Amino acid sequence: ALVIGAGVGGLTAAVALHRDGWPVTVLERAPRIEAVGAGLGITPNALRALDLIGFGDTVRSLRTWTGEGGLRTPSGRWLSRMTNDAAAE
Repeated sequence: ALVIGAGVGGLTAAVALHRDGWPVTVLERAPRIEAVGAGLGITPNALRALDLIGFGDTVRSLRTWTGEGGLRTPSGRWLSRMTNDAAAE
């Protein structure tokens, strides 16, 4: 399998395929993977997918946000807001 992109989705797919016996090659155009100062939001469905490959609890242990969040415009105006409970439902 050829996976294009070493982001969360690409690496999760690569791990799942590899565990299922596929030979996997991951292609990423960035010269190296490093912290860029951006936040990462993972929805409950994405955590369920990470649970299937055994990484859900590890990701949960690294979280730093536990309240509410949402999307903002570059000026800071809220576009949408969500709580943990509402997202899980």
